[in-house]
Amino acid sequence: MIDCRRVGVAALVALTFTVGSALGAEWERTSGVFAQIETISTTDGVKVLAYTNYATSASDTEGDYVFTCAGGGEITDAGTTLKLACEYVDADGDRFYETVERTAGDGFAKGTGRLTSAGGTGKHANRKYECIYRFNYMPKLEGLSDIPLTVRTTCRGDLPS
Repeated sequence: MIDCRRVGVAALVALTFTVGSALGAEWERTSGVFAQIETISTTDGVKVLAYTNYATSASDTEGDYVFTCAGGGEITDAGTTLKLACEYVDADGDRFYETVERTAGDGFAKGTGRLTSAGGTGKHANRKYECIYRFNYMPKLEGLSDIPLTVRTTCRGDLPS
């Protein structure tokens, strides 16, 4: 006779292992960013923006790297839409890419958004992950035209190999 409790426990262990493997690892990164943001306002109240940033980032899991993002969006009464592509280069010269897509209806609180992996080279090839980021605009430094930000990111998915 089959012991239902043992079968149930075995099934639960298998399910837990499968779900844990599917979700992947979780890690954090912290970045210092200098952003260049230009806006043009239209007569109907829409502000269209062009966005470029340059940054450094540190992560105990991914290592240290530099990155840049570029793209644009618009600001309306309904909220901000944003579409960016980012390229990261680590200390070994390996690259990885992320995209940012934010719509006015995303429901993100002010100062948050989502990043999605978009390929890579070397140890970053074939990685799949998603990140939630939180940013904070900092006071401008005298003589610097770029806007400083701090960005804290929590990611879940594949680690570098």
